[in-house]
Amino acid sequence: MVTSILIIGATGRLGKPVAEHLIRAGFKITILSTNPEKARKLFPETSVVAGNLNDLPSLEKAFSGQDAVYLNISITSSDSESGWNAERDGMRNVIQAARKTGIQRIGYLSSFIMNYQEPGKPRWWVFESKRDAADQLINSGIPFFLFYASSFMENFTEGIRQGTTFNLAGKSVVPMHFIAAGDYAEQVSAAFRLDTSENREFYIQGPEALTMDQAVKIFIDHYPKEKLVMRTAPMGLLKFLSLFKKDLKFVVGLVSALNNYPETFRAESTWKELGKPETRMKDFAANARF
Repeated sequence: MVTSILIIGATGRLGKPVAEHLIRAGFKITILSTNPEKARKLFPETSVVAGNLNDLPSLEKAFSGQDAVYLNISITSSDSESGWNAERDGMRNVIQAARKTGIQRIGYLSSFIMNYQEPGKPRWWVFESKRDAADQLINSGIPFFLFYASSFMENFTEGIRQGTTFNLAGKSVVPMHFIAAGDYAEQVSAAFRLDTSENREFYIQGPEALTMDQAVKIFIDHYPKEKLVMRTAPMGLLKFLSLFKKDLKFVVGLVSALNNYPETFRAESTWKELGKPETRMKDFAANARF
């Protein structure tokens, strides 16, 4: 039975709600952070330890005495194919530290779109790294919860928004089941409360399917605090500009997948076991804070 959980990535917009829900559920939570001061401000009554995914001794020290580890990690635009990244290489260190310290379970947030393959092109190294991290966990021999998530609504308060403008690229042709981070956090908490020793893979999707354009229009119509606008750039232009800007190349790869990945609904069993998410885009927009 899991009673203590170490969280890696608790200070971000997706990790913070998970930490809050696990704390409210009664788990003994410890937060591993590269910025302990920030973590202590967000969670003043929670244990915080300094550590880094690329520092194996700090992981082993933090994991000692814990029952489980939850990971909310991601590749960033500053990472490179040949360099170290938090998902592929960080997962390797997490598994090694978990084996040494006797961790009973690892929870890991992954995604649907890591399976996207752009026609006629090599598989993007970012998605290869995410797939590699998931495969490492599946083959580790350590019990796991693997959460494959659709797109998060929180991207509408950070990420694609700059000031009062939503910046889109290309045409979004396939609907996504957007989910609010708070709903996802409730599902993570429910998973860790399950009385099971089995490995589990959960598909995390919200209650309605929308293209990116549809979702942004709904957000704009229901956001009450100020007037927002949507601007769409041609994907061809962004691809050309990305030849000269590394950060933009990362954005193009991500947006291409979001626009075209054929996401299908797969969350029925997750809803039955972990609870059905209730937040719709209009509700999220009405209560959003920038």
